[in-house]
Amino acid sequence: MRNSVRLFVFHDERLIQKWLYHGFVFCKAEQSSSLQNELLSAKSEACCSHNKRIHFSELRSGSAGSSRTKTAVKWAGLFEKKLYEHIWFYLFGVNMTNIDYQFFGPSTDGQNRDFRIYNRFFEIGLFSACRYFFDVSTEKVEILKIFSEERSLEADNPFLTYAPHKINKRESNVIVKCKEIIQVASELSREKEHPECVNVVNFVDVITGAFSQAIDYTTNKRGCIEVAEKLFGVCRRLSENPYNKNSRYYKRYAMSFFPKTLHSKSQIISYGIKPPEDQFYPSRTLRLRQKCFPEFEELIS
Repeated sequence: MRNSVRLFVFHDERLIQKWLYHGFVFCKAEQSSSLQNELLSAKSEACCSHNKRIHFSELRSGSAGSSRTKTAVKWAGLFEKKLYEHIWFYLFGVNMTNIDYQFFGPSTDGQNRDFRIYNRFFEIGLFSACRYFFDVSTEKVEILKIFSEERSLEADNPFLTYAPHKINKRESNVIVKCKEIIQVASELSREKEHPECVNVVNFVDVITGAFSQAIDYTTNKRGCIEVAEKLFGVCRRLSENPYNKNSRYYKRYAMSFFPKTLHSKSQIISYGIKPPEDQFYPSRTLRLRQKCFPEFEELIS
């Protein structure tokens, strides 16, 4: 008999330099309040107003001069040293230069195709994380609610219902109990229905952004570099030795990228619903500390 694991899922994404990242934080439903309190407490310690939005791309100044960056650094510290005991984090990166856009159907303006790509890989990332973190033979995963940062959706974009519907059609140990993804405003003053989730969604944005910055090094903003530096060690461990069973992050934090190479539409169709395993890979070069970027030393000196 399988044990039931009842989860809340929090999501945010990042699109940078032809990479689409989906970041997911999983938390047991009964521990959600504890996670929210941890993040709020760290925000208070940083002397940051509870109403302030913490967004990775907006961390321009270092933590010495910015309460937002100081909050983000404290959240990164919690992620590194404590939260792995209570949450799961999965970063799924899609190399858009290796995607055959024709596979996702025709589109006159590109928008419908972009919706399909985004939604399809959201669903793959969410499902893959559940299958990796939880034992298919002993655990039944029940996703009670999925929260994602609010965005404008076109009328023909099925984002809110696509992943729950598709995952429930799979024969697996994963069941999504909600019919729709819940959108959460990134600012407390604008979120009326789920204000308790705002900080968690901001937290996912910060962690996803920090991992992307460690891997891609796409901005010179001091705050972004400082937070990415805080998580550089975690990112490197997940990249260089992802299946180390002695690691405290094993089966708690993970990252995966897809696909390794560009495949044609006919090749993808031949895979059926599941692409070949060798197209998923955990390791990327972390550019943040590479010597070929001399401006990095100047920024942190």
